[in-house]
Amino acid sequence: MVNQTLPLVSVITPSFNQGRFIRETIESVLTQDYANLEHIVVDGGSTDETLQILQEYSKRDSRFRFVSEPDNGQSHAINKGLRMAKGEIIGWLNSDDTYLPRAVSHAVKAFNTHSNWSMAYGNAYITNENNEMMTPYVAKPVRLKKLFSSCPICQPAVFLRKKVLDQLGGIDETLDFCMDYDLWIRIAKNGYEMGIIKNHYLANARLYRESKTGSKFVDVGFPEIIKTSKKHFGTVSPSWLNLFLKNYRNKGAFWYLTLFKSSSIFENSPKIKKTNLSRDSWAPHRLHASIRTHQKKPLHTLLVKGTQENFQRLSCSCFLNGRLIHRTHIDKGPFILQLPVYSHQSINNVELVCNTSFSSDMERQIYKVTDIVPLSEEEYEFFKGFEKGTIYVRKWINQNFNESPNLE
Repeated sequence: MVNQTLPLVSVITPSFNQGRFIRETIESVLTQDYANLEHIVVDGGSTDETLQILQEYSKRDSRFRFVSEPDNGQSHAINKGLRMAKGEIIGWLNSDDTYLPRAVSHAVKAFNTHSNWSMAYGNAYITNENNEMMTPYVAKPVRLKKLFSSCPICQPAVFLRKKVLDQLGGIDETLDFCMDYDLWIRIAKNGYEMGIIKNHYLANARLYRESKTGSKFVDVGFPEIIKTSKKHFGTVSPSWLNLFLKNYRNKGAFWYLTLFKSSSIFENSPKIKKTNLSRDSWAPHRLHASIRTHQKKPLHTLLVKGTQENFQRLSCSCFLNGRLIHRTHIDKGPFILQLPVYSHQSINNVELVCNTSFSSDMERQIYKVTDIVPLSEEEYEFFKGFEKGTIYVRKWINQNFNESPNLE
């Protein structure tokens, strides 16, 4: 019989096509020694065996309920679950993660002991596809300054007071990866107390190739970390930048430059206004690029990356605002041109003209361009550091980004 004096805990599980894991997730909730709980699974309309499993548990246990219908992703599903939840305390457990025994009891005890806590979190284990332990994830004290440079909280090992989530407006539905990181920052920024449940392991976070962390950490996670950091702190920690540049260097300098420019890591960055590249990226014999430049960050270099397979060597002339400034060549195969186009003008027109005679049917398809990137001097220094190696780009980052903003 449930002790009605104990607070109701609502565990919310967003789900989509996780039939191979979700039974284990549900069992880890319903076998907790804390009886006054409800488990809500918000399924996005799974097409695997998930629905059959959910229906089975809804008939078996009155504490379990679910909805299965198309949604707008994980963040939307969590917010939908919050609106359904009746509990004072919220657990958020993804459909491939699991609670450890007594996790809910430890959380309730922590909230009862510390009435000022709005969020309680503990240790966790990172497990593999078979839920076998790979490494411990030890909880550490967190203040806003710590959250600027890292995310040291394991999401499934977190419990929150529902009233705080309601006051903060729930999960940011524009985020698909680091909505938990964003939530921790908002909790800290608004002065809510975040406490550690010491000496207890509460959850297993499953890491495998198809998991969100395993498959989206760089291409989705890193841009969202930058977006979240810029939103809350106005800048990005060098620790975040160094982490990705060290471990995911294989993405290449152009990938990072494009990301940094699009997310305004480089302030007042020069931007391409228009080019005459064809829709399938062919360059004509007179490649034209119009570039918008901020007065504080003059145009310094134009990078052109592509491949040329029609000639052993193409001789080219580079013009800046109608003036010849540089002669170069494009050899057969992949190429990267670094064109010196220094200018303070707000609009700059760059032309790369091939000094070769072509038949009329070739004039529009001389070589293919995969990237064309205008750089300020600051951005060019980053590019040179990246090309030289990790040590050099790390030095550049540490010189240009502050690890100690004015945060408590």
